[in-house]
Amino acid sequence: MDFSHVYAAQTFYKEAEGFETVWLDVSGIQGTNCYCDELAKEELKRRIEGLGPGGVHFLDSGNYHYVSKLWLEQIEEPFDLLVFDHHTDMQQPMFGDILSCGGWIKAALDTNPYLNRVYLAGPPIKAVEESTEGLRPYGGRLVWISSRDMEDRGIWERLFGKKDDRNTQSPRHPLYISVDKDVLGEKDARTNWDQGETSLETVLDGIRAAHLCRRIIGMDVCGENPEGGEAGERADDACINDRTNLLLCCVGKEVL
Repeated sequence: MDFSHVYAAQTFYKEAEGFETVWLDVSGIQGTNCYCDELAKEELKRRIEGLGPGGVHFLDSGNYHYVSKLWLEQIEEPFDLLVFDHHTDMQQPMFGDILSCGGWIKAALDTNPYLNRVYLAGPPIKAVEESTEGLRPYGGRLVWISSRDMEDRGIWERLFGKKDDRNTQSPRHPLYISVDKDVLGEKDARTNWDQGETSLETVLDGIRAAHLCRRIIGMDVCGENPEGGEAGERADDACINDRTNLLLCCVGKEVL
């Protein structure tokens, strides 16, 4: 999804094997940057209608992470959501019920009848503590996974169970996965938001481990750095993000 033309300087979508690329130029839609007004939301939903939630969707910068909520609305079965993100994205909307990059997870939990539980991997403990009051109403529907916990490869099986485990009464809902590259350190991503320090290998391992436990419905990725304006990403930023996007594409091919 091309909001800022940032992908023009990248080539991962040409190099990734086994995918049919669909390029959606949505740069002309007004009212989309960080906040998505009603007219923009309806137009975006119209543009992605019929594509379905499967595949790997690239959403441009983290300013447009809220588009994940629109992809989730195409899922027509109970599911869980696994999000890799340096931020909680659980903020109350600043203006009415407007959809935003900082509050899309909360909006999805509040409105999507098929969304059972969100596993939020990556926000620092301070961010979670600051959001405690807003997180409390969701109880067990929102599970926080620290960056340190992600280093433990066994955590995914403990959270998601084994695919073939029949000795359980809890349902094994399929997963949709959303990755904001701001969860990564600057060696693996250059974004226009403050970043964490998780390694790309840790995230890739987490996605593979989740797949061993659950069926994966689809996946999306955001976290580009279009702050260069008309010039787009700086060359070194584009190179780093291009490499990471290709590896995320490859792991998507493995698990879908």
